[in-house]
Amino acid sequence: MKGERGLIEKLGRVFGQPPAAVVCGIGDDTAVIAPGGGDYLLWTIDSLIEGVHFDLTYTPLKSLGRKALAVNLSDIAAMGGQPQYALLALGWPPERPLAGVLELARGMQEIAGEFGVALIGGDTVSSPGVLSLSLTVLGRVEPEALLRRDGARVGDEIYVTGPLGQAAAGLEILRRGLARPGNEKSSLVQAFLHPRPQVAAGGVLAKNQLASASIDLSDGVASDLQQICLLSRVGAVVHAANLPIPGPVAEVAALMGREPWDLALRGGEDYQLLFTAPPGQKQVIQRYFRQAGLPEPVCIGEIIPGSGVRLRLHAGEIDISGTGFDHFPESQA
Repeated sequence: MKGERGLIEKLGRVFGQPPAAVVCGIGDDTAVIAPGGGDYLLWTIDSLIEGVHFDLTYTPLKSLGRKALAVNLSDIAAMGGQPQYALLALGWPPERPLAGVLELARGMQEIAGEFGVALIGGDTVSSPGVLSLSLTVLGRVEPEALLRRDGARVGDEIYVTGPLGQAAAGLEILRRGLARPGNEKSSLVQAFLHPRPQVAAGGVLAKNQLASASIDLSDGVASDLQQICLLSRVGAVVHAANLPIPGPVAEVAALMGREPWDLALRGGEDYQLLFTAPPGQKQVIQRYFRQAGLPEPVCIGEIIPGSGVRLRLHAGEIDISGTGFDHFPESQA
């Protein structure tokens, strides 16, 4: 297997089988540890590197701080857990004013406060040339509520918890200087700079045992749904007509000469949850979300026998398996 997924699988073979206390190791949104009685511990880490994950010419440091923590909280949400503690490893270019570190920290603390997360330590080092951040987040989930990637079954329906393509469109607005009027531009840019981790939605799915499999949308539906398919040993069909693509996203896609579904499925960084659920549960799922004051999830397809992810268009089907963001797209692992 090529790319990042192939590398991760090979690393798993190098590190070998985890200890018995590890319920879920390499390959899911977080590691899951059973400490012996009580809740499982959820443990995740994400790294952001300047020039790879962010560009400071259009990303304020405070926004970067918010986003750096938000993407970790999204991993906890995908497992149905509640985040509690965070550690930060910061590599700061020594030639830049240290006041920037405090601005970064203020953004991080802002979203930490919103989700009840305490930043309790970490490490700071000199990083020649580029800024780097690695955040580790610890959370908890009840054992019976744990959500994983490997539970999808043939016949299950596929849902997303919110609109697709907004972050990708916002990035293109910032990167290309695409003209957008007023509030529409602001909403797309905000979706990219300030993603909202779906912790409450993950909690609803977990508490009520609604989902058979779950993942957060970091690399795009095309790649992230493929991860569920690989681990669950199934295939998937996504219906283009069912995708929740806001009008402004379609307009940005047209300016770029791309199809709206292309931006929505391959763009990445939506940080919505994608989950599967047994057939016939749509009304139940929607009711639980309404009761929690959350938008109703949208059904975008179904799990089928076989492998891979196919997109159903009016003109037929195309294979989109794994065509979202990949750090090592041309590399053999």
